[in-house]
Amino acid sequence: MNWRATAADWLARTLEPTLPATAVLAAVTADDGGYAVKLSDSCPLNGRFEIGSITKTMTGVVLAALAHARVVDLTDEIGRWTDAGRNSDITLIQLATHTAGLPRLAPGRQRADADPYAYLTPEVAERGLRAVRRRPGGQDWNYSNFGFQVLSLALERAANVPFPVLLQRHVLDPLAMTCSGVAGYGAGDRLQGHLHGRPVGGWTFRLWGAGGVEASAEDMARYLAACLRPPDSTVGRAIQLTQRAFHPIDSQRAAGLGWVIGPPGYLGHDGGTAGFRSMLGLRVPAGRAAAVFASDRAARGLGPAVRESLDRDPP
Repeated sequence: MNWRATAADWLARTLEPTLPATAVLAAVTADDGGYAVKLSDSCPLNGRFEIGSITKTMTGVVLAALAHARVVDLTDEIGRWTDAGRNSDITLIQLATHTAGLPRLAPGRQRADADPYAYLTPEVAERGLRAVRRRPGGQDWNYSNFGFQVLSLALERAANVPFPVLLQRHVLDPLAMTCSGVAGYGAGDRLQGHLHGRPVGGWTFRLWGAGGVEASAEDMARYLAACLRPPDSTVGRAIQLTQRAFHPIDSQRAAGLGWVIGPPGYLGHDGGTAGFRSMLGLRVPAGRAAAVFASDRAARGLGPAVRESLDRDPP
């Protein structure tokens, strides 16, 4: 049996028993021979998981595609398109590599809110940009959802195209991801999210770049395969640029455009929303990639399981 089929089956068998009966799970894998998908029995083929912060890797692809098309330059300052006040000199690449010195969460967000991002309109984000004081130094890596929300706003204004359409045009359509998109875009059925087995409502995004994408397992398998071996195409060249190491995080890791690169040989990203948990990883030298998606925010062990799957050889 090939690695991808064995790994998808192993991931599903390992993680599905740890989830409440209400949750569904998808395991997807890819290698140089193709991809494999393993779904929970109750998971529909077109079911859309909220992928959370894995969205940031797709936002990075949009940025890279617009840079290749010379709509933007990675070093462009956001003051060209946003009313950012004293923070107008933040660059697109700083936002995409978490080196802009912005806080993790947008100013004014209340952690206890059941729908914590619904308030964050473009106007509110710009007001927060004008008010926030960036971290000293300015070039240290500091993970920021707010930064990627601002990035998606800047990109849609630079291109004069709504960000959901940019995502469709530069990522989803080229990779035939028909059951994916932000809420209201694309085919497929949105899955119910849970927390410890209890249904929870989804989050409302008005700035989608940090975590607003929903995707089916089959679509994510296509994305996974393209990220592992970027095709010789416009989207493939954009993906290659996102996976370049632009800024060191520590001795083992570096920041790409939306990606965490490292430890050496690996790259990936995790994600979480009100009712979902996900993890995506690539072991590029070995030609292996794996991801898991669970419809319960309390799901645990996804990261270690993905890493172990990448390191396991078929029996």
